[in-house]
Amino acid sequence: MLKSAIYINVFLLFIMSIFFLVKVFNKKTELKMPRTIIVVYMVFNIISFIIYSSGIIEVDWDFIFLFPISLISFILYIIGICSVKSNNTISNNFVFKKYIILIIIPILIFIIPYIYELYVINNCNYLLKYNYQNGIIQSDDTYIAIINNKPVIITLQKNIFDRRGVSTSVLNYDLTYTNGIEISTRDSSYNKKIIENEDIKKISTDAKERCPSAKGAFIYYFSEGNYAIIVLMSEETYGTQLGEYFYYNNTYIKSINTHGSLESITYYK
Repeated sequence: MLKSAIYINVFLLFIMSIFFLVKVFNKKTELKMPRTIIVVYMVFNIISFIIYSSGIIEVDWDFIFLFPISLISFILYIIGICSVKSNNTISNNFVFKKYIILIIIPILIFIIPYIYELYVINNCNYLLKYNYQNGIIQSDDTYIAIINNKPVIITLQKNIFDRRGVSTSVLNYDLTYTNGIEISTRDSSYNKKIIENEDIKKISTDAKERCPSAKGAFIYYFSEGNYAIIVLMSEETYGTQLGEYFYYNNTYIKSINTHGSLESITYYK
């Protein structure tokens, strides 16, 4: 949510840099362009660059196209500022309100999702980190916070309140649907061990009904909160991922979409 908002602001600031420049050089326009509004947006553009390059969100290779956009926007704002002959005052009250709205919009686009994700990080029970690795070039992280018994995808990387949690593990179960429902786990020697667990069976049955073509699955079970994440596969132990569902107290909550494998789990007491 926050990552998308920051990206939206980058493109919004670029579009507005073109808009202001057109207004400045359009002699037929009845709207006088005050230098102040262009300066404000240029400052927004600088702040936007600082935000996405500071590590507040994961940018990685996206920086390759974000930086040129911000640089072009900055140059266009400079041209616009230098081209305005004087700092025109706005006498029309309606026009003044329009400029106030233009100033508020980029602020709201960033601040609302930032406050929301900051709240989630500081009030969640679990924070899950998934990592998708594609060779040595691509490495993408996905973060899911469990709050109010629901999973929420977050993109905020830096918590200003520095909340401390403890690293924990979950119970892992493998499922096959070929002959009924077979639930298994692995012992310390990685030997397969068939188990009977009514809670896991209930989750497995419900997930199979939602995805009838699944032949296998694996489950992450969080015993402290009675949460479970089940990933359904096209084959018994491998294949294409068909669906991913989140359960609380053995009850389906919602479908989720993660990328890669579960790398770490932080638990907040």
